Amino acid sequence: MDSIRTEDFSLQNTCVTIGKFDGVHLGHRLLLEKIYNKKQETGGKSVVFTFDFHPGMFFGGNEKLIYTDQEKEAILKACGVDVLIAYPFTEKTSAMEAEDFIREILVGRLGASFIAVGEDNRFGHKRRGDAGMLLRYSEDFGYGLCACRKVQYGGEAVSSTRIRRTILLGDMEEAGRMLGACFHIAGEVGHGKSLGKTLGFPTLNLVPPAKKLLPPNGVYMTRTTLPAGVFDGITNVGVRPSVGAQENPWVETFLLGYDGECYGEIAKVEFLHFCRPEQNFGSVEMLRQQIARDLDGCYSYFGHR
Repeated sequence: MDSIRTEDFSLQNTCVTIGKFDGVHLGHRLLLEKIYNKKQETGGKSVVFTFDFHPGMFFGGNEKLIYTDQEKEAILKACGVDVLIAYPFTEKTSAMEAEDFIREILVGRLGASFIAVGEDNRFGHKRRGDAGMLLRYSEDFGYGLCACRKVQYGGEAVSSTRIRRTILLGDMEEAGRMLGACFHIAGEVGHGKSLGKTLGFPTLNLVPPAKKLLPPNGVYMTRTTLPAGVFDGITNVGVRPSVGAQENPWVETFLLGYDGECYGEIAKVEFLHFCRPEQNFGSVEMLRQQIARDLDGCYSYFGHR
């Protein structure tokens, strides 16, 4: 997948969808399916158009992202997207009229022959652009349009806001059902303080960026993908209060059936189930005993042993 993070591009015969794609949830996946199927018919390229900064963050918001740019790119690539446009979101961009966005960006630079959007999609200055405007211009500019209704789950529309709230409650099963895949954290495996190895439970360590949304501090059943394969395991998210609390949370994962070295490799940790909140134990020995109990639960959950 090509990733373009500039205003300077020129494409032809593209099938385009527009949005923030924070989370790449069931609603987003429907749009991705639409442009993928259309590109198969036309022989063109499937394109996701988004912005290189979350709009809420640009205007001073502190809302964290379900998926980082790198995580989102990997998901979009797996969904068959050919090109990701992460358009610079500037004051000039935010002031662009909706009609100019259609004329200059969608048609002029992207060469859109087909556009798929959510029925509630808004774009352009003061969010004047919508599916109705895209439909009115479709005959003039010669592109096809699909305006998709919001995907429902549990009697409510699936949205990034709803998923974010669910993750913050620690309900990983529900979050996964709305995302269409398990919520995950991906990144380069770093060196920890080797406490896990000292206790007899060596872990791989990820330090998520500050803008990444994390579930509540605690212990989770997880599944981790490494270059060496996919491994069941158990993960602690938190600041490790029993051994000298740190300021920023770490993600520490013990893998069942893996004893290799993976420093510097990219790991993807999928969160399946919340087990218990992070606790402050009275001693390292008490911590070790609890980890052993957690590990027994992990073996039982995955059906090992």
